[in-house]
Amino acid sequence: MGKLTGFSLLERRGRFFRVETETAHSQTAVMTLAPGEDAGEEPSGHPGDQVMFVAEGEVTIMTAHEEMRARAGMVVVIPPATPHRVRNAGTTPALLLNVYTPPAY
Repeated sequence: MGKLTGFSLLERRGRFFRVETETAHSQTAVMTLAPGEDAGEEPSGHPGDQVMFVAEGEVTIMTAHEEMRARAGMVVVIPPATPHRVRNAGTTPALLLNVYTPPAY
């Protein structure tokens, strides 16, 4: 049996990207984007789902065929192998919690 792990999302605010937890089946990472900052392109996407929770701020998630604006409190699921990019679309920092299944980094 595994051991429970946890961390404070709000205490991680301010770091561009950092993996916080990882198991054989999933990984969590926290990302902070400054206003107007772009996280860069993920040209081939990830091998599994990416579940993104927008804790603070507002971001635009772009794929080849669609664009979604997500504000604080929203959850976005990016399907496997979907090329995408994320940009802070707001005027305040955006704090994101990402869950990858399986681990991507």
